[in-house]
Amino acid sequence: MRKTLISAILLVFAQICLPASIDPIIKGRIIEKDTQNSIEFADVILTKKGETTASAHTYSETDGKFAFTNIGEGEYILIVRLVGYDIYSSNSTINLTSSSGILDLGIIELKPLEVGLSEVVIEASKRQIIYKLDKRVIEASSNLMSSGGTAVDILENTPSIRVDAEGEVTFRGSSGFKVYIDGKPSLYTGTLALQQVPSGQIDNIEIITTPSARHDTEGDVGIINIITKKDSQQGFSGMVNLTGSTVFSNGGDFMFTKQNKDLQWYLAGGWSKVIRKSDFEQEKTTIVGDLTTISQSDGPRQSKNYNYFGRNGYIYSGLPNTTINIEAEAGYGKRIRKGDLDYTEEQSKNNTPLTSGHYASRDFYDLHQYYIQGNTGFGHKFNSEGHELTGRFLLRYEGDALEYFQSDLFDMNNERAQGHRAWEDEHRWAVQGNLDYILPYSKTGKVEAGYQYHSYLEDGDYSMQFWNPEKKEFYWRDDIYNTFYFQRGIHSIYAIGADSYKSFDLQLGLRGEHTHQVLRSSIEGADRTVNRFEVFPSVHLGYNLPNDQKLTFAYSYRTTRPQLFYMEPYITYRDYYSAEKGNPDIRPEYINSFELNYKRNLGENVLSSSLFYRYRKDKIERLRIPFEAGVTLDSMANVGHDRAMGVELNGQIKVNRWWNMNLNGNVYYYKVENEFKLDGKNETSTNYDITLNNLFDVHKNTRIQLDGNFVGPSVTTQGRSDAFWFVNLAIRQQLFNRKLQSTLSFRDILNTARYKSDISTANLESITRIRPYYPVITLSLSYTFNNFKKKSESSRDNRDLFEGTNH
Repeated sequence: MRKTLISAILLVFAQICLPASIDPIIKGRIIEKDTQNSIEFADVILTKKGETTASAHTYSETDGKFAFTNIGEGEYILIVRLVGYDIYSSNSTINLTSSSGILDLGIIELKPLEVGLSEVVIEASKRQIIYKLDKRVIEASSNLMSSGGTAVDILENTPSIRVDAEGEVTFRGSSGFKVYIDGKPSLYTGTLALQQVPSGQIDNIEIITTPSARHDTEGDVGIINIITKKDSQQGFSGMVNLTGSTVFSNGGDFMFTKQNKDLQWYLAGGWSKVIRKSDFEQEKTTIVGDLTTISQSDGPRQSKNYNYFGRNGYIYSGLPNTTINIEAEAGYGKRIRKGDLDYTEEQSKNNTPLTSGHYASRDFYDLHQYYIQGNTGFGHKFNSEGHELTGRFLLRYEGDALEYFQSDLFDMNNERAQGHRAWEDEHRWAVQGNLDYILPYSKTGKVEAGYQYHSYLEDGDYSMQFWNPEKKEFYWRDDIYNTFYFQRGIHSIYAIGADSYKSFDLQLGLRGEHTHQVLRSSIEGADRTVNRFEVFPSVHLGYNLPNDQKLTFAYSYRTTRPQLFYMEPYITYRDYYSAEKGNPDIRPEYINSFELNYKRNLGENVLSSSLFYRYRKDKIERLRIPFEAGVTLDSMANVGHDRAMGVELNGQIKVNRWWNMNLNGNVYYYKVENEFKLDGKNETSTNYDITLNNLFDVHKNTRIQLDGNFVGPSVTTQGRSDAFWFVNLAIRQQLFNRKLQSTLSFRDILNTARYKSDISTANLESITRIRPYYPVITLSLSYTFNNFKKKSESSRDNRDLFEGTNH
């Protein structure tokens, strides 16, 4: 299979590596006419005089600059377009000859349209995915299914993004990605960080699969950077978003801004209640010594996630070439999960039946906390060529953080037979700071350097009660009580050099990190202290091919440090049959990532492919073993190494003026080399996902989206999960001069989504089946006023589908 996959991948790149002759170069810079700010992601199109099809196409960079290379001789017209701006067309033809050399068009100004909501005008919809040298950019407004959701919803149609039945996001088979917000590391991790940001407040999302040394080294498959919306025009304006669904999920968010010359004020806030319902079924066989327990549980599961936040900030730009910002934010989060299951159990010893029982299993979980945070920063530009110094400091406190577990078994007379309660009470502090410097040394080259610091502290205690059937009361388990303290501080320095020569782009980086980590526990022998210095290199190469093609290569060395709950050395319970325990000796993962990308623009169509290889050492994974009769114990362990090699394909096709199609597919070979040998074995699989996204512009104010999604099977060291598929439908209507936008979405309209996973070892067999609540219909409304115009700072979570996969 690997030889076949390698052969297929090589064919993709077989005809794109021929050297190109050096032809004339066209370059320029795009800015907004009113504010003189640089414009990123503008469509820059070059057409031959008298023709209507594009001869070349590119996008403007962060600083507004663009360049065309390897352009043949002839007469051309330059067109620049971006949603929300008047289309720019060069007044005169551009004549290129073999002696033209570098033709600098200078500054090109785009004039904003009067209607600020024109970002979502259907006649000029944005591309769903934009490919850059070191990242891909996902346009938030292009996915109708994300309306009323979160950042996870926007990622729905991204190649290699997968959302499991619990709503957990994985990318290229891993959940180990780091989340940034406006270029700053989030204090949350993985899916939880993505779920904190409402989709209505997101401009776009950057996926950086092989980050440079500038970025934090956490995240084995890279970084997801969420770019939020900001208003860029004078006066007062704002937007309000509301959403609700048939499972009674609901939410809303708002943003108000006021710009007075050099001072901008903004206020944002929101709430969300996300409800996930499923029918849950699980069969377990556990063997402990000579005692065999066979159990079956069946019934509904439900989870509710609540989030509330408010944010207020000021941006002052009255000093020469300097901007200062200050921001305060507060919020509250709460997650509830409960199950009401019918439970049967049979026990035998050496094949001789012993006992059997029929119970009602009721479990309840509650995690909540409030937070307060403040941050301030500055940016100073020494000139207009990119020579700048920036800095930032953030302090965050999370209080009243309580994690509560409750699980009970009731007999058929509704008498409690077994039960327990658990409380994990804690307080958390986080500090982040950075200082970054950029120095251009030529028209194409620059060096960057910086210092970054991150510290996280958590302390608390854990206590538990068990039910005494004889006394019919709960009693404290003093042997389980535990106090804990955890602190991790990371000092980082980095340096990057980047330059371009003719058709080549090069970026080299080196990052050094010192980690100091302390874990203290009242459990004897569980204290740990770590001091470690490590070096992480990165390489990015680019080559511009003829006919508007580009080839890039990237390498980065990264790590995934274990989270605290991976290391907590005491037992907790998800329900009466599912216990968990951390491992204080778990080691970080280390990852070598390689990636080769190819992109070609064919007029208004885009074809791209990515070949990737990832080797991960000391892979961290959850393992499940029998603990007591009928009870399993989950723990985290370094199970060995894994390898993933595959290819991603993306086609953005404009079928005609009213039909746009986006086809994403990926296939990768995955192998887990199990060295833990806990009744596991080496597992291999060929994983594949396919998403077909269709956008139909049925009217200038009406758009329909139809998605088809196929999620292939996957494996772990102990089992596998089956494939499933589903279809989504969404309709968006714009009203009142496009100030009001309504979206009605239908998830899994054919009711085909089913989740099944199994675990098989020498002393454990477990099969889990989950059927989501149906139907899930969501209505979202978005309103903007006073010409609110969004400006960015430099897979959907199928959360209503499944609930209960971690049981």
